[in-house]
Amino acid sequence: MSRQPARRAWTAAALACACLGLVSCGASPDSAVRASDAADTPACKVLRPLAVEFGLGEPSVSQMSGEGCTAHSHEFGTLTVLLRDRPLEDTVTGQGERSTMRFGDHDAVMLMGSLDGVCKIFLDAGERSTVELRLGRTTAMTPQVCTSLKKATAKVADGLTPRPSASVAG
Repeated sequence: MSRQPARRAWTAAALACACLGLVSCGASPDSAVRASDAADTPACKVLRPLAVEFGLGEPSVSQMSGEGCTAHSHEFGTLTVLLRDRPLEDTVTGQGERSTMRFGDHDAVMLMGSLDGVCKIFLDAGERSTVELRLGRTTAMTPQVCTSLKKATAKVADGLTPRPSASVAG
């Protein structure tokens, strides 16, 4: 018997999750391994304290991007953290209502998604890097989701190195 139909079904399910803006849909056979490896990834190290504070499940490597980490609870939603080796202005992507803000001394850009219940915040982490936080929740309107994501972003910003007053070009 061929494994092709099963592979196609798994691929279709993963694409459906990606299209809906969800980060994790169900468990894969190797999810136990991924969850144990999650503590070692830089994105999961950023997400772990948030997961504890906001009562999210155990962080795991994002199914959509190996450089991301995700955690979920029914009440808070699906929170994903991605670390980007690009400056803020080169990282902000997506559609939705765009607004600039600051968390401590870190600039940020919020995209209030065009889909209900989806919000992204891109946080300048200095050294030409950005932390991208995404929150999706099907049980809330987008402004409520963005309010929750702002709280999570503030916690991440508190843990970042303060921005130097002058940077050296590199």
